[in-house]
Amino acid sequence: MNQKPNRPVEKEYRSSQVYKTLTGTGIPAADKLAQGLGRAAAGLDAALNAAAPVVKSAAQGYQAGRNPNGTYRYPGPGQPGPQPQPGRRPQAPVPPTGGQTARPQQPVPPRRPTGVSPAPPPQMPPMKVEHMGSPAKYYITGVVALLYAMNAQMMEPQQWAVFAIVVILTFLLSGAMFRGKKRLVPVEQPKPEPKPEPKKEPEPKPEKKSATGNPEVDKIIDEGHEMIKKLRAANDAIPDEALSADIDRMERAAADIFNYIAQHPGKAPQIRKFMNYYLPTTLKLLNSYEQLSRQSVKGENITSTMFNIAGMMHTVADAFEKQLDSLFSDEAMDISADITVFETMLKQEGFVEEGRTGK
Repeated sequence: MNQKPNRPVEKEYRSSQVYKTLTGTGIPAADKLAQGLGRAAAGLDAALNAAAPVVKSAAQGYQAGRNPNGTYRYPGPGQPGPQPQPGRRPQAPVPPTGGQTARPQQPVPPRRPTGVSPAPPPQMPPMKVEHMGSPAKYYITGVVALLYAMNAQMMEPQQWAVFAIVVILTFLLSGAMFRGKKRLVPVEQPKPEPKPEPKKEPEPKPEKKSATGNPEVDKIIDEGHEMIKKLRAANDAIPDEALSADIDRMERAAADIFNYIAQHPGKAPQIRKFMNYYLPTTLKLLNSYEQLSRQSVKGENITSTMFNIAGMMHTVADAFEKQLDSLFSDEAMDISADITVFETMLKQEGFVEEGRTGK
C-alpha cells in the first residue's frame, strides 16, 4: 500500500489568510494567482519528501557508528563507516600492551610564559541592524501582470481597474510573504571636522624710501614721515574731538610739506627749524597730554596743563599751515611776475582795455 504523501507546506498555504483572500475576491486573476502559489507549495513539498530518505539514512549511519561511551568507531581500510564529527577532537588510541612498542607521544605545544598577558582581542566597530527588502515581490508582481495582460481582456476602464487591483494585491501579498532579511552593518563614524587654518595676517609692505639724489634731503624726508606716523598715533590715543581736529590739520600740512620737499630738494634748508624743533616739541606736548588724560583723578594742575596744551595745538596747526604757505613764496612771486608781463603784452596788443585789468 502506497504511503500518503506528506504536504505540510501546501496545507499551511491552503489554511493561510493569503489563500482565503485570493479565492474570496471572485476575480479570475486572483484565482489563478492562488492556484499558481498552491502549485509552488506542492512542488516544495515534493522536494522535501524526496530529500527525506537521504537525511534519514545519514542519521541512521551516524547512530550506528557511535559507541556507548560517546566515542566513535572508525572503519578499517575499505570498510564504510561514520566519519568523525566536525568540530569534535577524537580521542587518542590507547597503546597496546604485551611487549609491543608504544607509539611516540605527540609534541606538547609550548606554554605561554607566566606573567605575560595575552594580546587584547581586536575591538569590533559599533554595528547596526539594516533591513534588506527582498526583490521577490517585484518579480512576482511583474510575472502576474504579464500573465494577466496576456490572458485577460483590457479594453474598457473597469477592466483596467481590475488589472490595477490585481497588481496591487499581488505586490502587497508577495511583500508580506517575502520580507527580506536583516544584516549587521558597521555604523559610520562621523568624520572629524578639519580645523580651520589660522588666517595669515598680511605682511606690512615696506615703505618706499625717498630717492631725491641728495642723501641729506632723503634723510630729512624719511624722518619727517616717521614723525607724521607718531603724530597720527597720538591723535588716535587722544579722545578730545577739538584737539583731534587740530592734529588732523597738522598731519595734512606736514605731509604736504615733505611731499613738496621731495619734489624741490633745494627748499630743504627752509624747513630745518620746522624739522628740528616744531615737530619734536609738538609730539612731546601731545604725549604729555595723552599721559595726563589717563589719570583717574584730575586735579587743578592736570586740568590746567591739559587746557593749555589743547589751546596751544590750535596755534601750532596755524603755524604748520603757514610753514607750508611760505614754501610757495618764490612760486607766488614768479607767478605774479608772469601775470604782470602777460597783462602788459595784452595791453600793448590792444586786447585789454584800460581799466579792465585784474588789478
